[in-house]
Amino acid sequence: MAIRKSFFKERTEAEISRLNLRQVYNPRGLVQRILDLDPDQDSIELRVRITPGDFFKGDKTGAVASRKCYKHGNVILLSQPFTQRDAYESDENIASIIARDFGKLKNMREEEINYVGYSFRPVQDNDRRKRIVPFVWCPEAIRIFNYAENNAGGIDVRPFSESKRVRREGAKILCDVPSRTAKKGRYGVKLVHVPVIGPYERRAVVLGLKTEYENGGEPEHKKYNIRYTWERENESSDVSTFYPHEIAAYIAVMKHYLDEQNATPFEMNPFLLVSRKEADFYNKLRSNVVIFDPSLSSKDKLRKLHIDEISILIARSIAVLGPEEVMWNLSRDGKFKDYEF
Repeated sequence: MAIRKSFFKERTEAEISRLNLRQVYNPRGLVQRILDLDPDQDSIELRVRITPGDFFKGDKTGAVASRKCYKHGNVILLSQPFTQRDAYESDENIASIIARDFGKLKNMREEEINYVGYSFRPVQDNDRRKRIVPFVWCPEAIRIFNYAENNAGGIDVRPFSESKRVRREGAKILCDVPSRTAKKGRYGVKLVHVPVIGPYERRAVVLGLKTEYENGGEPEHKKYNIRYTWERENESSDVSTFYPHEIAAYIAVMKHYLDEQNATPFEMNPFLLVSRKEADFYNKLRSNVVIFDPSLSSKDKLRKLHIDEISILIARSIAVLGPEEVMWNLSRDGKFKDYEF
């Protein structure tokens, strides 16, 4: 098993269990229970499923059910423009669309929310694959950016944006992002279709944002995230899922252009940038919560949360707190490099 750098290490199941542990059997009010935990003293043992029951059909283990949920779970379909012309004529940026659509979660019961992320679609060029942003990777991206800024000399950003076609197609930007694994080199992440100019064009460009890795050196979890839709579905199996190193790279791009007095990548940002409160909630999900899993062979049958479960609980936190409390606000939350992880 790969060894994490010390910055990214979290409490083990045993360490979480040795805190002031309380068992929770009801999903109602769970978000607030987690928010109220003292991160240094308290912990929760969940005795209720977070992954929806449909993914356990066929007597699947918790691990298999979680993998299926991560690949096939419900996502929030953003109410975006669906043609290039509509995007050009829209007076909304994608962050406003995200805030509006996330606000609809407040009308749902907390325990019935099972979204693992959100999605949007390109409106121009040939690659029309659905873009999926899993909730779990949004705070994790900030953790990677925080590490890079404070411990690794930042994320190197090299734009290629001189062509006249950049206005309509966006820039290509190479970024070197630190790995979370000890003794592993940086990931060469290329962001494609990054909006950097164009008052109207940028609204269409950002919907086609995608990533590539230099020399195929992508994280293993992304490499093996192979997905097929159900046989009778019309939707293509081929989607583009954003991972935390890619989101961290985009954050670095925003910083790079803001330093040059260009706010376009920031204003067109398509990712959930979480508040300090939401980052603290994420930290507790990682280091203060365990869940009972009867499919495990261990004596206590306890494990840490899987990434689909963390994603669902983040979605529920959006419903409980509201988008305005979950989404980053500079004057309230400060810089990402100053967050505590």
